[in-house]
Amino acid sequence: MKRLLIGILLLSAVLTASGQDRLGEIASRISTDRILVDYSCTVSGEVPVMFKGTVLLQDDCYCMKGNGLEIYCNGGTRWTLDREAKEAYIEPANGLEEIMQYYESITDLVISNVRYMPKSEDLGAFTFSTSALDSSWIVTDLR
Repeated sequence: MKRLLIGILLLSAVLTASGQDRLGEIASRISTDRILVDYSCTVSGEVPVMFKGTVLLQDDCYCMKGNGLEIYCNGGTRWTLDREAKEAYIEPANGLEEIMQYYESITDLVISNVRYMPKSEDLGAFTFSTSALDSSWIVTDLR
């Protein structure tokens, strides 16, 4: 669960902080384009932790990869994978709106390599099938 929270914090940072011009452009195009963003940041707390990775965005869907985590969200369901621990969590999701409350924990955010692509009706990049995992994985389905 802690890993999911960190992932949500990172995505909220990409969507709400650093460079208002860049943020405004990303926000204005999220419903018309598919957007790929590289990021790095620090999550503040008792022990600050640095993260870096990529986020793919389209409408209420996102796919985040970085620091050993993969988070897929198709707007209604979220899959959080930790390949090193061989753990997967499946939970209901509210798309991008559920993450906006966490942005205050993010510092030193750098957004780079923002790439805009045509919006696609194929949402396969935002969905994960646990049937691809072998029996050594712990899958927790909270839907």
